[in-house]
Amino acid sequence: PPSRPQLVQRKIMADQGDTEAKGAVAEGSDAMPRPPPVNTSLQAQRSSHQESPRSPLPAHVKQAVDVAKVQPLSNPYPQNFERPVYTNGDRFFLCLVGLPGRGKTFISYRVSHWLEYFHDIPTKVINLGNARRKLVGKQSNSFFDHTNESAKKMLDKARMICLDDIKKFLLEDEEGKHVGRVAIYDAANITVENRKQVVEAMKGVLPMAHIIFVEVIQTDIEKIKSHIRNVKIHVGMPDFKTASDKDKGEENPAREGVSEEHAVQEYMQRIEQYKKTYVPLGGDKNLSFIKIIDDGRQVTVNRIKGFLPGRIVNYLTSIHTQPRPIYLSRHGESQYNVLRKVGGNSPLSPLGEKYAVALAEWVKINVLDPKEPLSKKPQHARLYTSSLRRTIDTVRHFDHTIQKDGWVTMRRREWRALDEIFAGVFDGMTYDQIKQKAPMQFQARLKNKLEYRYPVDSQSINIITHLSSFITVIQQSLSSTSVKIMRSVHHHLPHHHCHHYHGHASPNIIITIIVIIIIIIIIIIIIIIIIISIIIIIIII
Repeated sequence: PPSRPQLVQRKIMADQGDTEAKGAVAEGSDAMPRPPPVNTSLQAQRSSHQESPRSPLPAHVKQAVDVAKVQPLSNPYPQNFERPVYTNGDRFFLCLVGLPGRGKTFISYRVSHWLEYFHDIPTKVINLGNARRKLVGKQSNSFFDHTNESAKKMLDKARMICLDDIKKFLLEDEEGKHVGRVAIYDAANITVENRKQVVEAMKGVLPMAHIIFVEVIQTDIEKIKSHIRNVKIHVGMPDFKTASDKDKGEENPAREGVSEEHAVQEYMQRIEQYKKTYVPLGGDKNLSFIKIIDDGRQVTVNRIKGFLPGRIVNYLTSIHTQPRPIYLSRHGESQYNVLRKVGGNSPLSPLGEKYAVALAEWVKINVLDPKEPLSKKPQHARLYTSSLRRTIDTVRHFDHTIQKDGWVTMRRREWRALDEIFAGVFDGMTYDQIKQKAPMQFQARLKNKLEYRYPVDSQSINIITHLSSFITVIQQSLSSTSVKIMRSVHHHLPHHHCHHYHGHASPNIIITIIVIIIIIIIIIIIIIIIIISIIIIIIII
């Protein structure tokens, strides 16, 4: 097949009228995403948005596009682009601690999804309850009585099965890649003996600093009952399915006919059994642990060091088990959508303005719920938008009622993280223009939209973003650290936190040396004057 430089050359020939060369030009497919078909009733309104001829690209933009189209002629040592793996091969073990009904399972899976999605870390949740049910099936509350010796033996057996699974997972090395792993043990672990068993099982597998206990404490009884209803009963706790579950097609003969309130009471009785042997964390200061009290209102951290454990602490302080709806909406149609242009920061089209008005009305009825008096049920709803005009205009019709407690309903909070992907040198161009001016880039985007990056003039902002997490690691280090970096990275290090040496003396050092030399000269002059004075005195005498 022709090389990329050949394709570019043939594209030039095609523009000059060489029809034989047109077949060599990389063509786009019809799979390119397009806005919805334009409503014929709005054609008259759209006529004013017809695209005007674009001026020629600036020289620096044209050069960037040309570079993007041509593959380097020689690159014997290419750099592979990999998603960042922050653990660098380190393995961690999170061991949950706490009474039932506190949200340990919910937190376990939230942390697991967060680590896998945002940090690309293989993570596995091992649940003691599942292992126990495989051994003995569903049991009554008497099974959890600490005086029940036979039940205690079965629970110990289930714990060993879980710990063996955890060790096996942590010791795996996927395809020889030295990447990190995180195992999460979802169990009560309420006694000192339970936690010692965990530490003993992990000896030789992980260092103590990589075994982190996470204790979840909830003191609000109503929140505990709400969690039992919303999660344990309705979401799918196998031990506590009610009669209504059978109506949904979920067969559960052991729980058939049990009311929701009865199930809540029975689960509360199980909690009382656990309380008899519950010993909170804190007695052993050598353990690494995180205590989360009342949905993050209070957090206690002990012996937590390193980048990933620090990020886990930060994440745990931001999650809670209380249910709440989250609504997502696209922005209304923009003028660039009508013109089929990429990126930009254009205002809404007439149809987009209609959507904004309709969305505000829908939010007022379905989210703010005006049927409930504000004094009885204040709606502390939040609103987030990107920094782009099309999203800001989409929410400008929302009501911003001030509650009696001072809360401003739906006060807009702007996040640049919600901005659309920056199109770089293609910003403001149509897909047809991109296909014509940079066919290689057009095809590359079609093949892999997830990892494709538009060519831009500078990526310094990416360097600063990547440095953020690295600087956190350096700041946590207690020892001197030497880091070899690229010149571009060195240029973006914060000047107020570190000295920059560029192979020559710093102005501060030069000034210091000059001051020292002047002081030495003054001292020598004073000594000479003293000696001359002494000689004169001796001569006079």
